[in-house]
Amino acid sequence: MLADRIASAIGESFKIPPPPTIAARVAGGSEIAFSHFKSQDVQFGLSTPSPRQEAFVFNIPLISTRYPVVSIDGRRQSVIQDPGKAYLFDLSSKNEISLETAYNSVRFHIPQTAIDHMGYEKGLPRVGGLSAKFLGQDDLVLYNLALTILLAILKSTQVTTAFVEYIALAFHDHVVHTYGGVRKCGCAGMGGLAPWQIRRACDYIEANLVNDPSIAMLSQECGLSTSYFARAFRTSTGMTPHQWITRRRIERAKSLMAHTTESLAQISVMCGFVDQSHLGRHFLKQESTSPAQWRRRQSGRALFKSEDLEV
Repeated sequence: MLADRIASAIGESFKIPPPPTIAARVAGGSEIAFSHFKSQDVQFGLSTPSPRQEAFVFNIPLISTRYPVVSIDGRRQSVIQDPGKAYLFDLSSKNEISLETAYNSVRFHIPQTAIDHMGYEKGLPRVGGLSAKFLGQDDLVLYNLALTILLAILKSTQVTTAFVEYIALAFHDHVVHTYGGVRKCGCAGMGGLAPWQIRRACDYIEANLVNDPSIAMLSQECGLSTSYFARAFRTSTGMTPHQWITRRRIERAKSLMAHTTESLAQISVMCGFVDQSHLGRHFLKQESTSPAQWRRRQSGRALFKSEDLEV
């Protein structure tokens, strides 16, 4: 898997334990990876260059960090990396970075194959590569995506596959326009799904809530590309696929809490949540109460109804 390879390569290059890394499978079976790249230990020397490959890395710092040496194909410079800026590295070059500093950042890894396959899906002209005006370009979009995906990296078992895929789609869309020279389409917004596609997607989600349905699976059910499906689904439902999946899981949990005596821990797993605390966090966000409190209220209402029938 790309995530394991990336984590191992970063660990070897920077002499740190393999950082937590997740990946999203996108068009053509290619993947985009996200890593939380962090160290508090100051070391000496430079990082070990990774094998050259047709891929690109965006380093998005979460704290200000001064690197005394950043070497790209032998050209050295001192760089202060600041939050809110994106630092693009072409992995076909020989990249070395001094290890004499503490750092904390999110790393986006996108192979050229992912750029090509996703661009083809969207009907875009081929992007021969990515380039920035200078090392350290203001990019609040990538900074906010980094903050969003960071939660998924740190709690990878508690996020839907569809959520990580959605971030990957948004990341690709942004970088091909900002760093790949592809002009944004000025046409009107795209339409939604056909009624049969909405039914097919929603039925598939209901049948697979516990199995973590992905955007790739849903788009295949509807005969669409992943990028088109994700945008059309949001147009039709007002929600992203992962938001819809989470909402349906909570609705199923409510039904089970109201009509069965299963424990909250059992219901959580039956609805696709990792555990009871995972259900609790999403339930509180949507219902503004805990599952236990909601269940007690439902039990009280059922008691009142039965007493009314006896009168």
